[in-house]
Amino acid sequence: MVRLPGSLLLAACALVAPLASAQVNEVPGTDVLLAKMEQIVSYGHVGAFPTGFNAIAISTTACNKGTVKVPWQGPMDENHPMIATLLARESNGRLEQISAYSHIKHGFYALTSNYCDTCQEGPFGGGDVLGLGCSDTYKASNNADQFFLGPADEINPWLGLWDANCSYFDKGNGPAPAPQDCDGIRSLTQGQVDTFGPLKNRVNVADADLDVAGASYYFQGHYIVRGEPSANRGNNLGHREFLPSWTGTQWTMPAVGGIGQGDFTNGTVLNRWTGASVSSVQNGLDDGLLYVATKVTGPVDGVYRYEYAVHNRDNARGVDSFQVPLCSGARVFNVGFKDVDLDGGNQWSSTVGATDITWSGPGNALKWNSIYNFWFESDAAPVAGVALMDAALAGPGLATLPVTIDTPGALYNVYLGDGCAVGTPPTLFATGTPPQATIGNAGFGLRSTGNQPTEIQLLYMSLLNGTVDYGGGCVQYFGGLLGSQVILVGSTLSDASGTASFPLPVPADPAFEGLTVNFQAVGANPAGAPLLGLFELSNGLRVRVGDALPACP
Repeated sequence: MVRLPGSLLLAACALVAPLASAQVNEVPGTDVLLAKMEQIVSYGHVGAFPTGFNAIAISTTACNKGTVKVPWQGPMDENHPMIATLLARESNGRLEQISAYSHIKHGFYALTSNYCDTCQEGPFGGGDVLGLGCSDTYKASNNADQFFLGPADEINPWLGLWDANCSYFDKGNGPAPAPQDCDGIRSLTQGQVDTFGPLKNRVNVADADLDVAGASYYFQGHYIVRGEPSANRGNNLGHREFLPSWTGTQWTMPAVGGIGQGDFTNGTVLNRWTGASVSSVQNGLDDGLLYVATKVTGPVDGVYRYEYAVHNRDNARGVDSFQVPLCSGARVFNVGFKDVDLDGGNQWSSTVGATDITWSGPGNALKWNSIYNFWFESDAAPVAGVALMDAALAGPGLATLPVTIDTPGALYNVYLGDGCAVGTPPTLFATGTPPQATIGNAGFGLRSTGNQPTEIQLLYMSLLNGTVDYGGGCVQYFGGLLGSQVILVGSTLSDASGTASFPLPVPADPAFEGLTVNFQAVGANPAGAPLLGLFELSNGLRVRVGDALPACP
């Protein structure tokens, strides 16, 4: 696929978007609100704790907040809402889905309750529509009923469509022989369902994923409604925190706040991620929406940690590639990925290029009602950039979706190459607020870690670029002669942890704007070192000085 630069791609999107005037099956006035979720319940445990698995279900209450009645016909009629569930956990700075990709509850009967408004349907509605102002509740036991749980892949979440013919319900668990497997008549019987174990078709989660100390846990519900306008779908999903606890025989999962509204909040569960920002992108009105959450922490020893989580709300085509722009010359470490299954053979591969990091996973697309995670570390600082996501399936609209998120796009301190030592070479990096040589930054400095404790440390600088190879892996990362072009700018002793700090305040003088300075630290180690048997070198570091610098060198 030919990739456009981010700015051009955004311009192209702006031109294309107006061409799609409406979603093809929109029913104006449709607006179903997920109003509350009171309970999350375990409906069985298989295996020995702590390596077993659990079936879970949640209770959901929906309200008709729109101006038209909403069809609520049970299968094998096709026009009814469908309810998706997922579980997520925040731990160690990451929010991730912990439930497997699950089957979906098919709605089958609408009540005429008054939870949100006064129901206009009357006390004895027919059950095949959710009337104006009416609410309908499925208890957790209803949403756990395997007789009404079907595969998510059969549903088009963008249009809210499900085809009864040749569906799982039509084929049955046998499956039924032809032509009964595709005649639109239910072949999945209650007798077949009675033979299922507790896990089959339900939302599954492993013991190990519920047993993480210090973690926060959330459950999310989501109603898919045929023809609901995209602008009205933000309230179709919501989330609550719960507190899992193993009793010795089963899990209890009380929702925070108990029975009632508690801390229920509409929107994507990604909004629960502490310190993260959430963006979204939609393929015009040709397909559904994706949320992208970003969390950047650091720098720690000159390195930032980038965490991304992508939640497919209702995008039918799915995603099989995620590309994050990268400042040229930036270093990247510890690239990772997580999907929602236990199959180690279908992990997305990652490629670190000169100007981007790309994950791709043909055959394991990010489908609706799923969250995938991507992460890495880099010495480039975060700036707003355009990430790209490729659609997994062909269809109308754009093949690649752009979303603006924080990306590693600013490199003001350039790593020039490794140092040398008997063990791991020392690391030299910038410090301060910000850790950048902006004009008038009195707190700017450099720090070297990984040295021997209480070792003499010398910091040298030069305005000249170049290298001098001393052999044995020892390289000087600047040119010039000591005492003239190469200047000693600081000396100190490393502390007990092997850290040496060098204050380098930047004057509030515009004459320094645009200056480039090369630094390297030298440690004297009498116990032996690769340079002349006495000295070890840090990496070289090029510091770019100024406020008006381009983000990338």
